[in-house]
Amino acid sequence: MIRSLNTGVLGIKQFQTSLDAIGNNLANINTIGFKSARVDFSDTLAQTMRAPTPDTATTSGQAGMQVGNGVTVSAIKNQFTQGAIKQTGVRTDMAITGDGFFMVKDATTNELFVTRAGDFREDKNGFLVTNSGFRVQGLNKQAPANTAAEKLAIGDLKLDVGKYTEDRSSVSLDTSTNILTRTAHAYSTGNQVKFSSTVPSVAGGSSSTSTVYFVAKVTDDTFSLHGTAADAASGANKVNFTTASPAEVTVSSVTYASDYMSLASGHGMSTGDTFYVTGGTMPGGLTDGKAYYARIASDNIYFHTTSADASAGTNTVDITTGGSSFKLYKDAGTVSSLTLTGGASISSYSMGADGKVNMLLTDGTQYARAQLLLQNFKNPQALLKQGANLYGNLSTAGPAGITADSAGATEILSNAKAPGSSGMGRIASGSLELSNVDMAREFSNMITTQRAFQANARVISTSDEILKEMMALKR
Repeated sequence: MIRSLNTGVLGIKQFQTSLDAIGNNLANINTIGFKSARVDFSDTLAQTMRAPTPDTATTSGQAGMQVGNGVTVSAIKNQFTQGAIKQTGVRTDMAITGDGFFMVKDATTNELFVTRAGDFREDKNGFLVTNSGFRVQGLNKQAPANTAAEKLAIGDLKLDVGKYTEDRSSVSLDTSTNILTRTAHAYSTGNQVKFSSTVPSVAGGSSSTSTVYFVAKVTDDTFSLHGTAADAASGANKVNFTTASPAEVTVSSVTYASDYMSLASGHGMSTGDTFYVTGGTMPGGLTDGKAYYARIASDNIYFHTTSADASAGTNTVDITTGGSSFKLYKDAGTVSSLTLTGGASISSYSMGADGKVNMLLTDGTQYARAQLLLQNFKNPQALLKQGANLYGNLSTAGPAGITADSAGATEILSNAKAPGSSGMGRIASGSLELSNVDMAREFSNMITTQRAFQANARVISTSDEILKEMMALKR
């Protein structure tokens, strides 16, 4: 009788756990990205009252006798099946269609979590965050102006909004170095700018108030301008600005076998001066409108690409043909009181199915500002719910790309993959993944669990009645 009472009580406790799980599932039926839980049972170790004996050639053995000790909960498993996708039209809402988890980090503790809930928002600093303020992780330096190394960096995703660059007045330009100066200009490499009103001349080309240039920061007070974001990132091919009336230098002949030009007397050129060649048929080896540094020997001029080479007489530019009808200009002087205004502004942004954050500019161009990354796990049942739709215990759940028994946050991030690659699901922007709780199944489970609860309760009441009868035998 005592055993039956114990098994009944134990059964009630276990089925109460099952009811708790069902209740939690139903409570979260409208929770974004929620994954329902399932309770699995197993029997407990049975008491062996008689061990079985083996059969022989002449006799049959006895059957064993065991009495079970009840039931126990063997596992409570989260069901990581796909939830329904609901369109919201909110551009910061994202759903994963397929496998994978969003990665988010607590900016205060740097602790990493994963989630299936993509109801993100943008904070006042432009970071993409969860409702709890945890920052979404991914490749956060994907703009064209970033270097190849920077484009591999993983960190907090940030959405640039508003004006791409601010206006700056009182800018001066040294046409001999093509360096612009403005105290505390606050530009970053890759910013886009245009000249307002006064526009300096460009050697071998033209410029207007609608021409967009890319900034390459030199120091906090100086910068140069470039025609492309890639050039700004590397610092190559500075735009060759000139004074309004550059000094034209007469060339009498070109001796390309020895890489120099002969100048008319009184040319006014000195070693270290900057100049450019333009017009007509350019001498081979020289670039139209490119700034060069002079090395003067008598009335002969040699071409160098750096001031140091011009002074030392090293790395002379190789002139391969003579050319004709071109012009040589001495590039010197300063243009002051220039005003630079913001180039293209960001008009909107969108999230791609590959996780890329695409910025659309007012000049019609666009670029990928960042790319959201996903992580998946070989043993998702090892993930622990942390509240706020988050999962922790990532290191022991077998993050993708990691073979060690455990991994730190840096390793988990570095092995994350782009949506749509390496088995990861794709991103549905402007949508959310709903809870995968099946209400009909949960009510069915509730009924069967209730009946099991009642049956175990009946075992207890029946055992109690039998004990009462036994106690009454001595009366």
